[in-house]
Amino acid sequence: MMDYFYQLTFLNKYNIILAGLLLILGFSGCKTSTKGDHEQVMDAWIDSLDRDSRKIGIKKCIVTFDSLMATIDDQTLSDRMRYYKFMKVLSHRDSTLTENALSYTDSLLQLFPTAQIRQQFPAEYSKALLLKGDDLLKQKRFYQAYRNYYHGKSFLTSLGETCECARYSSRIASISFKEENYYQAIEYWKHELKELAECKQSGNFQLEFIEMQGSLRNIGIAHLYLNEPDIALQYFQQASDFINKHSSEFPKEQNYIRFARIVMVRNEAEAYFLKGDMETAEKLIKKCLMHDPEIDWSLEVEQESRQLLTRIFIKTKKFDKAAEELTILKKLPGALNHPANVILYQKMEASILFGQGKFEDAGKMLIAGMEADRVMKLKKNVENRSDVGQLLQQIQNQHEEELVEEQDTRKALLLVFSILLSVTLAVIAYLIWRIARKSLNNLRAVTDLNKVITQSNIVLQDTVNALEQAEIENEHVLKIVAHDLRNPIAAITSASQLVFWDEKPTEEQTELITSIQQSAGKANTLISQILQSSSDRKRVAKSEVALQEIVQSCIDMLSHKAIEKQQRLDYHYEQVMVPVDREKIWRVFCNLLSNAIKFSQKGGTIRINLKKQDEKVLLTIEDNGIGIPESLKDEVFLPLGSANRSGTAGEQSYGIGLSICKQIVEAHDGRIWFESGKERGTTFFVELPI
Repeated sequence: MMDYFYQLTFLNKYNIILAGLLLILGFSGCKTSTKGDHEQVMDAWIDSLDRDSRKIGIKKCIVTFDSLMATIDDQTLSDRMRYYKFMKVLSHRDSTLTENALSYTDSLLQLFPTAQIRQQFPAEYSKALLLKGDDLLKQKRFYQAYRNYYHGKSFLTSLGETCECARYSSRIASISFKEENYYQAIEYWKHELKELAECKQSGNFQLEFIEMQGSLRNIGIAHLYLNEPDIALQYFQQASDFINKHSSEFPKEQNYIRFARIVMVRNEAEAYFLKGDMETAEKLIKKCLMHDPEIDWSLEVEQESRQLLTRIFIKTKKFDKAAEELTILKKLPGALNHPANVILYQKMEASILFGQGKFEDAGKMLIAGMEADRVMKLKKNVENRSDVGQLLQQIQNQHEEELVEEQDTRKALLLVFSILLSVTLAVIAYLIWRIARKSLNNLRAVTDLNKVITQSNIVLQDTVNALEQAEIENEHVLKIVAHDLRNPIAAITSASQLVFWDEKPTEEQTELITSIQQSAGKANTLISQILQSSSDRKRVAKSEVALQEIVQSCIDMLSHKAIEKQQRLDYHYEQVMVPVDREKIWRVFCNLLSNAIKFSQKGGTIRINLKKQDEKVLLTIEDNGIGIPESLKDEVFLPLGSANRSGTAGEQSYGIGLSICKQIVEAHDGRIWFESGKERGTTFFVELPI
């Protein structure tokens, strides 16, 4: 029922159009006496058919226009020019009438056989050359096409018709753009804008509106291809401002103007997509698709808009919506006729499948797209390409015979280059395919390995947690045992002092008692260190202190030990205030200095140096003692490790002092390390933040 209603509506509209044309025809039959009336009638015919060509069909429009032209008895040269130009336009809109379009261009050029006629109708002659150049360009006859463009522009320049030259600048810009020479295209479009500025206000919609806003928009598109979306948006805004400012000057063209605004919205959406602003891009492109149904909609614009919307959905991971849009795209008329569209849709579908977790299907689709893309690029590279700037310069500076010969040579070289390039691309494509296949296998292997590593990490984490808990429990038990041992050891020390309270012990008894007291003292020291090796060392109470004074205090306290071993303590320092826990840092420095004295030979020199380095302070304690062998270096900072050794004079070592030092230094956000070699001495470094 709806189809029937549509057919009735369509026929009614067509009948109305024909009725209007018949009225115009009747009008022309009554009034054909003056030239002004004659031109007005033809303008009315062309305007009516041009607006309704999409509704009634191109071929019916051609038949109607032929019928109307047959009613004119005395057709002037101007009438024939307008006839062929409009027939060219109509034929160009129907792909099945390509040959007709070419013949109309040739017929149009034949209307200018003499220089006198060309000078009488300069704009019409230049447009004919322009149309012929377009035809030659479509046939890939680049040299002849550029000759027509160049001669047309030269002819207009010689007559001072700068305004009409804009059409040629626009053509050269479009060719440069197609050849991906975007900077050159931008320069020619800017040149076109300057030429259009020379146009007089004559109501020429093509030059004064379409070309002006089109050039601004095209410059913006070129900047998009150069990945410069911000600059592109500036030109799109200029184009929109121009449309808003001048739209009221062309009341009969409001349908086209509304369509131009929609196209501008689509271009802005592309720019915001390129900027990464997906939310704005999505709003704009949806606004573009929700167009006024009265506008003569372009299938190409709808196709480009839906392609962009699909890309936005893929980028924002809305894969179900992307799949819906892709389905709509594929159903558009002629959607799969162009290889580039087929490749694009394959890549989009691969991205959607990958996002939906269908990795195998995505991989197959991606490989198919890559292969199709490779084939298309090979075909494209086999075709001849042109260098616009070079050809125009050659046409200007050289004779026609030389140019033809050079063109033949260039074509031969280009053919050889194309063949070599095709072979190279084939090899590259093959290598890419091999690498892709290998990468896919590697990806599977890495995925399996990651699963194993993840499981191992879980097991290791559980083991670490168990070890940490065991360490806490062991430390707790160790503290209890150490604490309980303090009282018996204290009792042993006290008892040894009271044994011979009333009488003087013998020399042998004195030696025995002294040994008991020394052993008890060492045991008490060891217990104190064990009790200090818990988490309370990580709690520090910082205050600003002069670090050089703490070091000096340690030197003063331990200097008697150095004197006993005839050692010299060489101390150099810079005055520095550091926020530290004085008591704990004093213990670190004393321990390190005590170790240096303990493990240095008799008569040696121990160098202590304190200096500032940027926002930190560094203490170094260097001795020339027995050093640390490689086998013990990894155990130096371990609590209760096997790195404990006796000093050079037989001094006892328990092997937990450096472990305590490391914990205290790290609690101050500092670090401690050493450099050593067997029998070459050891240097300890302590670095603290200021």
